[in-house]
Amino acid sequence: MTSIALSDYQTRPRHKEEMKYRLPLRTTDYVDVTARAQELGIRAPVGIALLPGNLPSAASADELRYHEAASHVRSAWRSIGLIDGGPNRMPRAVAACGSDASDPSVPLVIFFGAGLRSGPAGLVTLALGMVASVLTFHPRFASPRDIRLDAVVERPSGGYVCLKYRGDAFELVTLVRAVREIWTDYPAIDRD
Repeated sequence: MTSIALSDYQTRPRHKEEMKYRLPLRTTDYVDVTARAQELGIRAPVGIALLPGNLPSAASADELRYHEAASHVRSAWRSIGLIDGGPNRMPRAVAACGSDASDPSVPLVIFFGAGLRSGPAGLVTLALGMVASVLTFHPRFASPRDIRLDAVVERPSGGYVCLKYRGDAFELVTLVRAVREIWTDYPAIDRD
């Protein structure tokens, strides 16, 4: 049996909404994904999607590069019924990109469209959980303790936010709350 001192109890948040958490996370604005896709002549992402790590800076569609884990993440998502709604969602398009389409120096970028906020709450959790699984257990990737992931979130009011996560793959699922924060404008992240 564990005892809790009254002073400890009084300092704890009483409601889940009051809780703050810290993540190895930086939030920045991101390019207009739809406009950028049109400029490059590729499909605009919808729902949950993998984006090229160099989408903002690529001069043409031929220069787009995905993180080396992208094909493994797509496969993991398919295994649980999630479909990559990104620019290269057609298997032939992915194959047509060739081996040069993979680049370990670009971050793994996941897109979460604003339309997901009215869908099943678990989709973002499932997507991030499978990414964590791939980055943790696949022998090809470096240390699961030091990953680089950008979560691009579409704001319901327009525009895009990039959550730049640098940290442990085992804690990646905690980004779900940060994604939902952007959709609801409720600050749950302590960024100090």
